[in-house]
Amino acid sequence: MSSGDRRMNGVGKSGAVAATVYDEHVLQYAKTEPGSEGDLVIGLDFGTSASKVVIQAPGLPGNPAYAVDFGEVAHSSMPYLLPTRLWVTPGEGCSLAKQAGSRDVNDIKLDLFSKDQELISHRGPTRQGISPETAAVAYLALLLRHARQWFLEGKRDVVGHLGRLNWGLNLGVPSPCIEDNEENRRFQRVGKAAWMLSVLEDQITLAKAQYELRLITEAPEYWERDDDGIACDFAIIPEIAAGAIGYALSDLRREGLHLMVDVGAWTVDVCSFILHERQGSDRYSLLTADVQQLGTIRLHQERIRAISEAQERQAQDLRDKHDPLSPITEDVEAYLLSRDRILSAVGEAETELKKRCQEMLRRVITDLKKRRHPNASVWRGRLPVILIGGGGQLPFFRSIVDDLDPWLKKHIGSEGAAFLPVMVPQTISSKTAEHHRLAVAWGLSHPDFNIGEITPADQIPDIDPPKSVDWKSGFISKDQV
Repeated sequence: MSSGDRRMNGVGKSGAVAATVYDEHVLQYAKTEPGSEGDLVIGLDFGTSASKVVIQAPGLPGNPAYAVDFGEVAHSSMPYLLPTRLWVTPGEGCSLAKQAGSRDVNDIKLDLFSKDQELISHRGPTRQGISPETAAVAYLALLLRHARQWFLEGKRDVVGHLGRLNWGLNLGVPSPCIEDNEENRRFQRVGKAAWMLSVLEDQITLAKAQYELRLITEAPEYWERDDDGIACDFAIIPEIAAGAIGYALSDLRREGLHLMVDVGAWTVDVCSFILHERQGSDRYSLLTADVQQLGTIRLHQERIRAISEAQERQAQDLRDKHDPLSPITEDVEAYLLSRDRILSAVGEAETELKKRCQEMLRRVITDLKKRRHPNASVWRGRLPVILIGGGGQLPFFRSIVDDLDPWLKKHIGSEGAAFLPVMVPQTISSKTAEHHRLAVAWGLSHPDFNIGEITPADQIPDIDPPKSVDWKSGFISKDQV
């Protein structure tokens, strides 16, 4: 069934607001005068705990960009954070806000990619009998529809003079996901299905999300044909490259080898890349990348595990040491784990997690030095390091990255690390003191050709180290003179 057929069957009818402000797809203004076209790019930072969206109008003076305010459904700490959570009614209707009788479905992104069920709560999609991809499509469709509604209603003074709006969607992904692998294909189908669902459906359900997924998966021409002009210019962009946009456009920019560390709720993503310019466009050559489930959720989980195991050891000690002939004490305090033992157990767990994070970072750098780019000038100077992601602001993870400086000096023989700031434009940073949390979404809101060409690590061969000089072949002994 084509998108046109589905609309004729009564699907996707919007209410009175659409009749006065925008069309039924929430793509164009309902009443426009013939005029020039304009591009709008949605930068979608799909996070494990929360998502962020920035919409940019790259063809207008100053390339204005706006962080989407999620209003009442935003997290209480920041209006630009949308919790990665879905509310599902008994009839499988989906909403970003709690409805009467609805149940919450969280851990949507975590369940989509993680195989570690220990990290996933009982409210995740799989444990509630919902396909993780279906839940992701429904959530992202609601997010996209809200973002376009917010923009069209609030920014008519910016783009209302344009006769047609051409939409683009850049979806951020971990760096290994731009390679030819199943994770890449999963992001592609989830992103495209979510867009189609958001433009065709006013009332979003799990069944409709599943239907769009099936169309995208089984009939690729469904997206490519786009008879009604409702598809978008869709791309998946590594979050690492998006996070570097502000730096690449700033006066601090330096070409050459860089290390990016993205600490999120679910993962720590470490990627090395060479930033260089060719024919007026930036190039990001990704050399090494590693993504591990070592983010803030892992820190939370390890603390819980440490306390739980310490409590169990305490309980076993009480069983083992109990004398059946002795009277039972009335002092319940004797059963409780002391504060010192709790702090000691948590400290040991944090030390072990910190060690795993350090090993990951050092492994990437060592491989970079020995195999991927042994001739880089940074090995004689300072390695530029950019730390992004909300988790990077926690002292626990910040200290891990800071420790790279003395390690590089001692084990690599360089001058250490040069820590670079996360940069976003004044139009974004003036809205919140935590503008670093919007850096990736803002980077994603650039047209993909402005972000630059990104070459996956699996397409870049190793660089041979400098050839050693055979001094013996050129040596002239006194007997040869």
